[in-house]
Amino acid sequence: MFENIKELDLPFGFESLLLARIEKEKIGRAKRQLIFSYFGLGGSVLFLTYAILNFGQLFLQSEFWNVSSLIFSDAVVVLKNWNIYIFSLLETFPTIYVAIFLLPIFTMLISVNIFLNNKINSTHKYSGI
Repeated sequence: MFENIKELDLPFGFESLLLARIEKEKIGRAKRQLIFSYFGLGGSVLFLTYAILNFGQLFLQSEFWNVSSLIFSDAVVVLKNWNIYIFSLLETFPTIYVAIFLLPIFTMLISVNIFLNNKINSTHKYSGI
């Protein structure tokens, strides 16, 4: 019933044109992901450098290090009162500074993962990347 309808017939070469366009879109997507990973990696390195320069001194001057050094100077007292000591460590732990340092490191690891996956997968498939 539908065999003789001319509107349903595809033009000659349409299949190869469609496959070439899909391949071009895949290459474009791979290049965009690679560029995204470059920006993510560069931005995370810059942010980590900024965090170390601006918050590194505050991190090292926090009371956490004074409390944690008690284990080396007064080990007997610390072992007798270990539960209070642990709570003191948790209370003085510089959570905000650790989060500020871990955020760019996490972003850097994600960017490296995207970069390596994209580079390894696209090396064999797309020689132009």
